[in-house]
Amino acid sequence: MQSIRWPIALIALLLAAPTDGTCAQQEAVTGARPEVALTFDDLPAHGDLPPGLGRAGIARKVVAALRAAHAPAVYGFVNAKELDEDPHGRVLKIWRAAGFPLGNHTYSHLDLNANSAEAFEQDILLNEPTLRKYMKDHDWHWLRYPYLRAGDTLEKHHAVAAFLKAHGYRVAEVTLDFDDYAYNDPYARCLARHNQAAIDWLKESYLSRAAESLELGQKMSDLVYGREIKHVMLLHIGGFETVMLPQLLDLLAQRGFKLITLEEAESDPAYAAGPDLPSLRGETLLQQMMTVRHIAPLPHSEIPFDTLGTLCR
Repeated sequence: MQSIRWPIALIALLLAAPTDGTCAQQEAVTGARPEVALTFDDLPAHGDLPPGLGRAGIARKVVAALRAAHAPAVYGFVNAKELDEDPHGRVLKIWRAAGFPLGNHTYSHLDLNANSAEAFEQDILLNEPTLRKYMKDHDWHWLRYPYLRAGDTLEKHHAVAAFLKAHGYRVAEVTLDFDDYAYNDPYARCLARHNQAAIDWLKESYLSRAAESLELGQKMSDLVYGREIKHVMLLHIGGFETVMLPQLLDLLAQRGFKLITLEEAESDPAYAAGPDLPSLRGETLLQQMMTVRHIAPLPHSEIPFDTLGTLCR
């Protein structure tokens, strides 16, 4: 059995979900449950495929978990170039058949920081025929920046912001992100090697980081805005999500979160005035606003990229 190098343990409290009584006490104190909109990037294809599971199968399992949790309309953000892996558009058809909307993630998942504003704008436009095809008369004018990078210079950031406004787009901001994408490829490798110990570690690491992201998001919200804002969580439509999404949805329920739509979340005034900053790293809205307000970053664990990159190789 392959040995596993464990990262520094997260604080144990993050792994202990509050009881229903705690959630009830929280509602009594704040007057409302915390709220979150779930969003999925990289439709129709993200990450390596686990043995025996195709892209359509992943989409069906993700949709089934969301529907079992009574999730409202969940946005999926599309890179139409990946239809090369799904030429019949089965993933997008499954998503739309569930009543879930689609948004723009650029045609080729283009990194704005590594390209010109003009090239980025063209990649947005190149994605639009696919969105029109599958969304028909429904609005699809939401953009999720790939890598959460909105321009490494203010000039580039302002140019793309003006383009988006002229074309009727809103930016799908993110407040909760725990790098779930990084677990899909090692899961596919470990499943192929029948390494259950490694898979168990992946599950525990995923859940601990998800729990930590909720804690940090709520604390940052209070530091920046003095209140609990409506959150948006970034997820990816990958193979490991078919295993972990039901557990993530259970975690959200245990923490008292109500699932809402992206439109509901970003109607919160917190999203009206985003940070006017170069986006050197892929950061959430809350992380960027902490910088704007000159608030020191909160202590947090680092994602174990080294372990994830070498596991089951």
